[in-house]
Amino acid sequence: MITTELKINMGPQHPSTHGVLRLVLDIDGEKVLKAEPLVGYLHRGIEKLSEHGSYQQVITHIDRLDYISAITNEFAYTRTV
Repeated sequence: MITTELKINMGPQHPSTHGVLRLVLDIDGEKVLKAEPLVGYLHRGIEKLSEHGSYQQVITHIDRLDYISAITNEFAYTRTV
């Protein structure tokens, strides 16, 4: 029996993760050998979009990073600006 172990990225894909959870999986066929969660991963490119935008343009993107803690993200951004 030949087995091949693979390392794959899974997520963010579920609506409840909001783009902040990524899993790096080590798999052997359909069996998961190891799962490494990476919290804080953003896949939307907000940082790149924000590099050249004004405050009024960027604040609307900051609100949409993670709707569970949107006010925290806005507070950090406005204090930084």
